[in-house]
Amino acid sequence: MARLVARRPATLWGGASYWPVASAGCLPHSFGDGGASASTAPAVVSRQPQQQQQQQQRRCHVGSSGAADVRISERRLKEFLKAEVAFFADQSPNSISLRQVLDASTPERAAELSIKELPIRFAQRIVQIESLECWDSSPELVNVHSLYCRTFRDLRLVELDLQNLEPFTDVIQRIKGRMRAVIPSLATAMRALQQSQKLDEAMIGEWLDTFLLSRIGTEMLTSQYMACITARVGARPGRHGIVDDACDPAGICEQAARHARKLCMQHFKLNQDVVIRVESFDLDGAKQIRFPYVPQYLFYIMVEILKNSARATVEVSKADPIEIKRRPIMITVGADHSQVAIRVHDVAGGIPFSVADRVWSYMYSTSPNSKSGSDFSQQGTPLAGYGVGLPLSRLYARYLGGSLHLQSLPGIGTRNYLYLKRLESEAREAHSVSE
Repeated sequence: MARLVARRPATLWGGASYWPVASAGCLPHSFGDGGASASTAPAVVSRQPQQQQQQQQRRCHVGSSGAADVRISERRLKEFLKAEVAFFADQSPNSISLRQVLDASTPERAAELSIKELPIRFAQRIVQIESLECWDSSPELVNVHSLYCRTFRDLRLVELDLQNLEPFTDVIQRIKGRMRAVIPSLATAMRALQQSQKLDEAMIGEWLDTFLLSRIGTEMLTSQYMACITARVGARPGRHGIVDDACDPAGICEQAARHARKLCMQHFKLNQDVVIRVESFDLDGAKQIRFPYVPQYLFYIMVEILKNSARATVEVSKADPIEIKRRPIMITVGADHSQVAIRVHDVAGGIPFSVADRVWSYMYSTSPNSKSGSDFSQQGTPLAGYGVGLPLSRLYARYLGGSLHLQSLPGIGTRNYLYLKRLESEAREAHSVSE
């Protein structure tokens, strides 16, 4: 029988502390697999003396020595799971630094960090969804809520055995698979709720900032664990899971430029590549800048910035090869001892003042085909995305203490400024955009 691993005792129902031991099939509603109903047989939980609970806070088994079995109804089990969510949601997640991620460079350390932090973060997002008025009127939000409930359940059911990480690895793989649909689902849901419930755009922005910033954190923890699990003998020195302590920002910019050019060629059927140039200078005049960072985050940010600049360049040039060549996109990478700065400068006409304030809004899309309330998962294109690319890129920059700014001169072009912490001790995750 599967068991829910209680790493902290939850005091419920008249002051008794319960340790739930239930199969996945016993979990009702959102906490079950696909909403499957359980049998009517009561679930079993173990009630233990306080002293023994303190000795066994990490895990509890059915039939453990000195434990008395107490049978509870499925309704009570549902109450317990709701209380578990409330209990974990009330905790404060640790603000993890890149130094801690670097230290968690073995599967065992990454697993211990994940099992400690993930339940708190997923519980808080469940509560955040439930706090949104009329959330259950949105099929997409109901689906996201169900995904997060199932994920919380999986994390509480798995027993972390550092001698056999396979069960925990299976859970993390399932989590990563089911979370892929979250961003397009949220984008579609919030657009629909803005129309139907007349939600304020600023409120939607704050809500999504909080939700997605947390999602970046859970994604970093799960990706770090999977990277440690799949690490191969002979991997390049300096690579610790998803963190490269000698990340090459100019090299990442070159990769992002190639990707943006490829997308542009495919989308617009061009005969001429968009011109993107990269130059790099350190404070001391050296051209090679290295710092500890997550390369995939930097790549994502740069691709989103370059997609916007490349598409604008093609459109203002009317796809004329000669005109495209006359409008290069320049990337300049600079650094001092504490920060890395990246500037992306295009001459694609800039952003009109009338929409300049909305470029960071999740409800605004630069795609000419964007329509309010339409399904972003169907509408998205490689060069327009889901309308959340630029604000989400700013969150990725903020997540580890950096920032992303945009300066537009209508009729001329746009400059994007990305600043990233260079010291791993200072590159620390933010849990809100105000940090």
